[in-house]
Amino acid sequence: MDIELEDRTINRLDTTTIKLDIGEPDTSMIPFDMLSKASQEMFADEEGKRQGTYWGYAEDEGNTSLRHNIVNFLHHSCGISTLSFENIFITNGVSAMLDQLCTMFLRAGDTVLVECPTYLYALPIFRDHHLHIISYATDDDGLIIDSKFISEVLEKAKPKMIYLVPTFQNPSGFTMSHHRREQLVKLSLKYKFLIVADEVYHFLDYEKKETNGNIHDHNQLIEHPKSFAAYHAAGTVISLHSFSKILTPSLRLGFACASHEHVSAMGRFGLIHSSGGANPFTSGIVDRILTKDLLKKFIDEKLCVEYKKRMKVLHSELMQTFGENYISCRRPSGGYFLWIKFHDTTVDCDQLLIIARKYGVTFKPGRLFAHDEEAKAHLANCLRLCIAFVNSDKLREGCTRLKRAFEEYKNITLD
Repeated sequence: MDIELEDRTINRLDTTTIKLDIGEPDTSMIPFDMLSKASQEMFADEEGKRQGTYWGYAEDEGNTSLRHNIVNFLHHSCGISTLSFENIFITNGVSAMLDQLCTMFLRAGDTVLVECPTYLYALPIFRDHHLHIISYATDDDGLIIDSKFISEVLEKAKPKMIYLVPTFQNPSGFTMSHHRREQLVKLSLKYKFLIVADEVYHFLDYEKKETNGNIHDHNQLIEHPKSFAAYHAAGTVISLHSFSKILTPSLRLGFACASHEHVSAMGRFGLIHSSGGANPFTSGIVDRILTKDLLKKFIDEKLCVEYKKRMKVLHSELMQTFGENYISCRRPSGGYFLWIKFHDTTVDCDQLLIIARKYGVTFKPGRLFAHDEEAKAHLANCLRLCIAFVNSDKLREGCTRLKRAFEEYKNITLD
């Protein structure tokens, strides 16, 4: 079966395979007590029941209390002080919102630009809308913005939308520099395109945190560029966020930050208006968590501490197991993913995956993160590993299994 057509469903009964391909938190990283208490408070809230606050349809733009609390959360987590609740739109998650934006702002045949590599599950959404997809190269500072980008992409291809994952990118782990963010926003105003920034990993900035969860002195912080939410006033930027990576995927809840005009248009969208806003029940759960300022503490003291540990373990094991002679692998300072590139350009990670499964380890091969055949060929010797779904011990064992699979792969290709 073509790897691209594989069932995405996780076989949760398979406890023997080390799943380094899965981009979701394992159950030890889900705050069950916090979610349970918030749910119980909702059920015990008699006034809320009488008013139907979380038990009926929501406002088109989403629950107003939650929108206010998200503004406060962004202010304390990202230092953004220019947002109001009118800049926040509650969503059913990033994928649903991306689909809505394609319907609202694009038409079949319009051009959308993505990074290379890019988030693999965004591509089918664009294809479903019959968009013309083009990609452009990236480096450690994100999407490359040079004279060729301006002349060949912006002036000739004329994209209506640029989709990117700017912080701790999926799959590469890089973070787009502040300078390039500023450049791109200025260019969006000149060339009239929409920037859609998928920022689901933005809060998982664990290099800023001490191992005990305390924040460093501000003079010693590793400052990452500000969220694209800070550029909402430009009117060409929509920043997408999700609670899937920082609470649990099953909430199916997220939010968009945009200009007031864009948020109003999102609320008037037919599907949203007909369905009565996004997920009022889980909105109530998250609203109570944010009201008590519990989420930032959980991110800082639990998620960032544990993910930082796992990322160090995985990177160290890879470099010890394979070594610099075989691979290049830059350790990111946040997010979920490590991007591995074999120096040998003849390595085919699709074929390596077939062998790796026999050894009980899985990963995502690089070509899945490219749109066109040229880019797929360029990424064939790359693979993505995820730290979120398995603990440190399994990460170590996963590296050992991957090396065994690679040794068998080399023997087969040399025959």
